[in-house]
Amino acid sequence: MIYDVIYFDLGDTLVDNSSPTSWIPGAHDAIDLLRQRGLRLGLISNTGTLTRQQLIGMLPPDFDLGLFDESLIILSSEVGVEKPAFDIFRLAVAKSCVAACRCLFCTEELFHTLAAQQVGMHVARLQTPPQGDVGSVPDLLQRLESLT
Repeated sequence: MIYDVIYFDLGDTLVDNSSPTSWIPGAHDAIDLLRQRGLRLGLISNTGTLTRQQLIGMLPPDFDLGLFDESLIILSSEVGVEKPAFDIFRLAVAKSCVAACRCLFCTEELFHTLAAQQVGMHVARLQTPPQGDVGSVPDLLQRLESLT
C-alpha cells in the first residue's frame, strides 16, 4: 500500500449521521485493522461550531479519538475552514508531513473527494448508510490496495 496517512470523514463515513451514537457497521474493525498495518490515521470533519468535547459527547461511547494521530485530527470548528474548501485538505497534507499523493481521504461526499483530489490526495468514495461499506474490511483493504 503506498499510503502513509489515511484520513476519514466522520459523519456517514465512520459514524451514522441518523444515529450519531452508532458506528457504521464494521467501521471500528476497519480502523483497528488499518492501525495494525501501521498506517497513520486522521480525521477531516466539518463540525460546525462544536467544541471537541461537545463532538465527543455526540459520538458512540466507544469512539476513541486516540485511534487517530492527534496531529491529524482536523475539525473545521478548530481550524476555521470547512470541506470542500481546498485549504482544509492542504492543511491535512501539511500536517501529515508527507506528499499529498501519499495521503488518502475516505468519505461518502462527492464534492469533498473532488476537492481532495485537486490538492493531490487520493480518495476512496464510500457508500452512504445504510449501504455504508467502510466496515467491509477485506473489501475496503482490497479497494485501497487497488488504488496503489
